[in-house]
Amino acid sequence: MNIDEYRIATAKDVSELVSLINTAYRPNGAEAGWTHESELIEGERINSQQLAELLEREGSTVLLGLSKAEIVACVNVNEEAGASYIAMLTVKPSYQNLGLGKEMLQLAEEYAENQYESSEVNLFVISERRELFDFYLRRGYEPTQVSSDYPANAGVGNPKISGLKLVLLTKQLG
Repeated sequence: MNIDEYRIATAKDVSELVSLINTAYRPNGAEAGWTHESELIEGERINSQQLAELLEREGSTVLLGLSKAEIVACVNVNEEAGASYIAMLTVKPSYQNLGLGKEMLQLAEEYAENQYESSEVNLFVISERRELFDFYLRRGYEPTQVSSDYPANAGVGNPKISGLKLVLLTKQLG
């Protein structure tokens, strides 16, 4: 079960992507993969309108990984004010632990370097998601002193515990 095709998401992918992202981030019991945030946050991670706006936003690209024509992974690469950000790295739970997350992360880094001519990439991780934090550290990301409160009013789910923080990680490219 590997990715056999990559492409950029379009508006026609919105419904399938919303389902994939919400299932990976906030699964129901048996659907859960090795990493998710459902014990920390409840509600949808993203809805169709938010994803459609993300796809239309200047400097924002959602890259897809497909296996036998099925979308099994995605990642968002953004360029804002000369800085590149990676977000929403998602692998379908039944495809997790096969290296697809690493593959999609590398694709996103290469895209940021080639498309946006970035020398570094940034991403935010919920500090309480230690397994994910460690995943990025193993891939060369370094924590910064920058953190912020979880954006409870951004329509990306409601924290189940108080004090959730997002920590900025960064990696030099090239």
